[in-house]
Amino acid sequence: MAERGYLVIADITGYTAFLSGSELEHAEDSLKDLIGLLIEQTKSPLVISRLEGDAVISYAPEASFLQGQTMVEIIENTYIEFREARQRMRLNTTCTCNACQNIPNLDLKFFVHHGTYVLQNMANYTELVGNDVNVAHRLLKNNINEETGIAAYAAYTEAAVEALGIREFVDEMQEHSEEFPDVGEVKLYVENLEPLWQRESKRRRVFVEPDEAIFVIETEIPAEPPLVWDYFTKPEYRMVLSGSDSMEVEDMRSGRLDEGAVYVCAHGDEKVRQPVLDWRPFDYYTYEIEGSFGLSITFSITFTTRFIPIEGGTRVLGFCSRPEGSIIGRNVARLLASGFRRQNEAEVEKLRKIIMKELETGVAVRPEASSVPEDQVTAAAQASLAEAGAD
Repeated sequence: MAERGYLVIADITGYTAFLSGSELEHAEDSLKDLIGLLIEQTKSPLVISRLEGDAVISYAPEASFLQGQTMVEIIENTYIEFREARQRMRLNTTCTCNACQNIPNLDLKFFVHHGTYVLQNMANYTELVGNDVNVAHRLLKNNINEETGIAAYAAYTEAAVEALGIREFVDEMQEHSEEFPDVGEVKLYVENLEPLWQRESKRRRVFVEPDEAIFVIETEIPAEPPLVWDYFTKPEYRMVLSGSDSMEVEDMRSGRLDEGAVYVCAHGDEKVRQPVLDWRPFDYYTYEIEGSFGLSITFSITFTTRFIPIEGGTRVLGFCSRPEGSIIGRNVARLLASGFRRQNEAEVEKLRKIIMKELETGVAVRPEASSVPEDQVTAAAQASLAEAGAD
């Protein structure tokens, strides 16, 4: 039966230089490690269909994402992990063979499309078939690098942008189009991933350490971190966590929730600002709660919410810092801390029940985790190296 959803391809590039006179054994080991990393980073709700040489083909049912931004962040996280792995591989080897010396020439590109597909169970994998699947595969052969100069990128089709609701995001992307005889014109929005890596290497971390917290909130939810992250960060659901009447988000960058954005919680006529200090998708986020009692009694509390994958789901931990601000403000905040803790525990439990209900009713989808046997990774690396060598 045909389904609608997202089709994603992650493809490693750069083999011309990588194979130039290189030792195939070292090349195969490096490629297997990088394919393994892509498999590990292809997180739920993405489900791996199969490997196609050095490319990982995956899909996600339409109701898998509560926020389109989550798809973007899965891809961006994967690229950051890829660059970190590539850097470690280069630094940790003293081998002078071309395969090891050319590791920095390897890079990564992604293609995201939305449409209809049919799942066919094969002996060792699940095959995706359909016209939209063909569109996604056609994109592997493109002119993006030649026409834009971008080597590492994520290319979203018009259909994917509309389905994910990320129209504002593409303001920072480059428009591009490809023409295929059997498909026609495909309009793309291309995100250059190199600046992402450069920004990431300079970002500071803001995190409330467990031993510095005045209290800790803990719960477990039977869903993977990306989905739980969606519930804890999407404004409509954060209203539950803040016990507010309504919530807006200010200072977003191109429509994105990120470091620097501000959740504004309305409690009647009172508005409480919660600036985001650090934003590490699916790992943790840190925000500040700004409070006051009159003009002179002010305080702020820093709160880190962390998402830890466990068997069968996610453990969510909340760490609340000691209050900062005026002396009176700090003292008042300390007196209110126990009440704030009880309130926070009740709100987290309320959101947990909402998540459970929406999983049961199908409002949210939790696809089964996917895995790829080691022998398939080896076969994919060997096939990719053979094809690159033939070219």
